[in-house]
Amino acid sequence: MNSKQRKSKRTQLTHKFGSHCFWSGRCLLTEELTLDHLIPKSRGGSNSLENLRLACFSCNNSRGDSLFPPRQSCK
Repeated sequence: MNSKQRKSKRTQLTHKFGSHCFWSGRCLLTEELTLDHLIPKSRGGSNSLENLRLACFSCNNSRGDSLFPPRQSCK
C-alpha cells in the first residue's frame, strides 16, 4: 500500500469506527492511529477494509504477527 492508499483506508476506518484504538479503546488523533491487520499479511491477510482496524502504535507493535489481541493493551 502506498501512502495515499493508507491515508484513504485510515479515513474510511475512522468514519466507520471512530478515532480510537480497536484494542485499548483510547481516543487518539487519526494521525496517531496505525493500520492493524486482524489477520497479519505474513499469515495471508489482505489490505481489505474488512481485515483492517485502527490501533495505537503500542497495541499494534506488541501484537506483531499474532492472530490474538495484544498481550497488554495500553489502557
